[in-house]
Amino acid sequence: MNDVTETQKERMPITYQAPSVKEGLSALPFKMALPDILPFNAQPFQPPTIQDMSRDGKQLMAEFKTASKSNAGKSIILMITAINRDADSDRSNSEEVKLSRDVIAFYTNKTLSFHLDGISYTVTYMNDDIPKEQHKNEIIDMAKQMIDQ
Repeated sequence: MNDVTETQKERMPITYQAPSVKEGLSALPFKMALPDILPFNAQPFQPPTIQDMSRDGKQLMAEFKTASKSNAGKSIILMITAINRDADSDRSNSEEVKLSRDVIAFYTNKTLSFHLDGISYTVTYMNDDIPKEQHKNEIIDMAKQMIDQ
């Protein structure tokens, strides 16, 4: 990053790679759960990337990813992002969905976002091999698992 000024470097988040999913979850200053049952044959979640957005440990964003085990056809990707602040999002093209525990989510195409206990979550599920309604039901089910744990 030689083309970045010192001022820009000071504003960039500090990025950490956790050694394991378990250690990544325990390193966060908030509790979060990943879905246990995925609607596709998935590899284990990869150790998360954690970004210190405020550079002082107070505002962290964690990103957990997994993909389908099969190499045949298009790969299925699931990415879950959590950040301990209100994430600004454009909800104009999204559909409001009620999850468990009175949590309201916003569904758009391949993404479901919701807010729970001061944490903003985004679940991105890329699976072009299933109908839209099935996709919506599966992403909602995964979000409910995260809330109900």
